[in-house]
Amino acid sequence: MGFIDPNRVRLLPGQCIEGIVEGSEEQGEVGFFMRSESGVIRRNGDLGIEQRAGLIQFNDVILVLTMLKVQGEVVEIFEIWWNYYAPDADTHFRRMSEQDWVTLHFYGEKSREFTVETENRLKKFFASVPGIMKKASPWSDTEFDRAVRGFCAQSYPRENLWEMIQMVREPEKVRTGPPGLEDYPGYIPEELRPFYEYYPDKGHCIKVISSMFEEEVLKGNAEERLTPAPVRTVLRGGVRWVNGYPVAPIPFIPGHGLAVPPEDNEL
Repeated sequence: MGFIDPNRVRLLPGQCIEGIVEGSEEQGEVGFFMRSESGVIRRNGDLGIEQRAGLIQFNDVILVLTMLKVQGEVVEIFEIWWNYYAPDADTHFRRMSEQDWVTLHFYGEKSREFTVETENRLKKFFASVPGIMKKASPWSDTEFDRAVRGFCAQSYPRENLWEMIQMVREPEKVRTGPPGLEDYPGYIPEELRPFYEYYPDKGHCIKVISSMFEEEVLKGNAEERLTPAPVRTVLRGGVRWVNGYPVAPIPFIPGHGLAVPPEDNEL
């Protein structure tokens, strides 16, 4: 993170960074600086830019991940990992929660090739992050780098990351009655059965608490943090029991719920 002169940026193929722009029309705004991995992204035509964001807890570090999908001649996905405790990070997060537009600067091997301005659809997400981060203990730059590398080693390729942070609505509860626990085709451990619930758009679920809220569970605020996740997701990742509640290593997106692969839904 830092102030960036768009005319001096040099990037590796597939790399994407963010920074506050200086020396241009967008001076003072957060911009994204990216270089195509394929080398065939061009300004002509609609690039069909999509944006996603999510929070991921890895060990004691909460990672902020934003992703951009650019659909030009080819589809490419870019990722940016934000360190909330980096110098001046509070300024970057605040500006991302306020500015209505974000400029994407596309680079080739030697220089900037073109820019595209797109609506900032991540304003609400960035506005919600400080409230969550205040409950976490600060980490060092080294701890942050290790957490990013460790999580990426488990979750790459980027296409998988993109699916993991898909912003989905928290489902509405279904009325009492079938289908229910007895209709689930697989095995659910006895200790998880009290947390079972069926939802019409997710199917068979276990209500769990994202590991990023474990501290709140220890303080006695567990019930309000229970959120449904597909049985398949919970059983694959496992749970830890904290004060009698299942805590799962599943990312949580404020305002949307747990981030789980859509193919895990069992209707």
